[in-house]
Amino acid sequence: WTMVAGGGASVVYADTIADMAGIEDLANYGEYSGGPTTGETKFYAETLFDLMTREKDAQGRGKVLIIGGAIANFTDVAKTFTGIIQAFENYQDKLKEVGVKIHVRRGGPN
Repeated sequence: WTMVAGGGASVVYADTIADMAGIEDLANYGEYSGGPTTGETKFYAETLFDLMTREKDAQGRGKVLIIGGAIANFTDVAKTFTGIIQAFENYQDKLKEVGVKIHVRRGGPN
């Protein structure tokens, strides 16, 4: 699973996951880009969390969510991460139930 801001980072993350785990383990390749609002980012995050938490991995493995981004001058990180945090608050129990580990890597001037 990935949730990635634009700026070219999405391709790097997808390639790394495919190289390390295999392309069959990349459940979602998508990005939020273009200066989304808090509400838009929350909706996107909740959509991913809903899909991610519908069932446990058939092989008993945990799931990994990578939230990342590079340097996007037009993306307001405070707005986007507020939406992501709000989605986490709504889905925290379900994310724990299916064993999701979360990794965040974000850069940029905003």
